Amino acid sequence: MKRIVFVLFTALVFVASSCELETVGNGKLDGMWHLVSVDTLLTDGRTDMSGERIYWSVQQRLLLAEDKSGQYANVLFRFEHSDGKLRLFDPYFYDRENGDKPITDVFMLTFFGINSLDETFTIESLDGSRMVLCSPELRLSFRKM
Repeated sequence: MKRIVFVLFTALVFVASSCELETVGNGKLDGMWHLVSVDTLLTDGRTDMSGERIYWSVQQRLLLAEDKSGQYANVLFRFEHSDGKLRLFDPYFYDRENGDKPITDVFMLTFFGINSLDETFTIESLDGSRMVLCSPELRLSFRKM
């Protein structure tokens, strides 16, 4: 009996050690971010978004832009994060039940502060609680949830 338990335990250890979890080093970028303000760089205008329910959720290599009020369709992006830049590309309407559909009209993204189907933001600041992204037209400020 002891021998069977030992063999099973040993087999379990080998199986567990052979499994490898996929992790991506997004660091402080991972998590859910609430869009709290949008600055228009050309006009120095500022829009307070803290009362809106706009969130960006980052995990693995996907970013989900959500309107939790349900007024706008949620959008799923692929992204790249390196060298102080955040590139969002390959946007899809997030619709698991009917299948995600590619977005071809940039107008569908503007509510989330995104003005291009393939947009690169400069990361002005990123820490455990705040993030500021800057595109050629806008500065987006977020608070981590």
